[in-house]
Amino acid sequence: MVELLALADELFLISHDLQTGKTRLSDPGLGIALASALLAELLYADSLIISQGMLRLGYSDPPPERLTEALYEQTQNQLFSQDVSVREWLATHRRQVLELVADRLIRARVLQREVVRRLGRSSIRYLPRKPSETFIRTQRLPSYLRNEVEISEPDVVLAALVLLLTSSGPGPLELDEAGQRLLEKQVARVSPQLRELLVITEAAILAALRNPKL
Repeated sequence: MVELLALADELFLISHDLQTGKTRLSDPGLGIALASALLAELLYADSLIISQGMLRLGYSDPPPERLTEALYEQTQNQLFSQDVSVREWLATHRRQVLELVADRLIRARVLQREVVRRLGRSSIRYLPRKPSETFIRTQRLPSYLRNEVEISEPDVVLAALVLLLTSSGPGPLELDEAGQRLLEKQVARVSPQLRELLVITEAAILAALRNPKL
């Protein structure tokens, strides 16, 4: 059985080409979707709550993991002094989450960082340590959806985030129109605050694609 990863980690792997280490989904939308996935992790832990587009402190500590603990502490400190909207939270974190999630996957020994230098320029690629295992992980959700296997609510949220980044064609989930309609029905049944998060994320992605420099 494939070990499940955190929601943002799975989104990161699905959104990257495992051979080249490059992203294959739209940027800057990807940063917003990853930030949304991290926020969803805190919502599922009941560490944060969404109410009418605003963030509130929840009733439980964050999961004992470096990244989620740091994000929670940062957000907690903000909420002690000011209101924080979900839209603002996503905008604040969208530019740094790619590296933050990559670092978490590197600590978990799922990925390795590789610096590529060419023509006087350098770029960073994130490659799987065990390509076959990582490939299986990235195919888990598409396989469930293609075969109409019942999936958990976090998987529905993950699939919805991937779909928000796919402007045309089947995309990484390999969904046809019937599959997309089935997923949309499942999205309609997720909990109200997660559905609210997806609506806000979609609006933020559309705004970022219109004005990528913001």
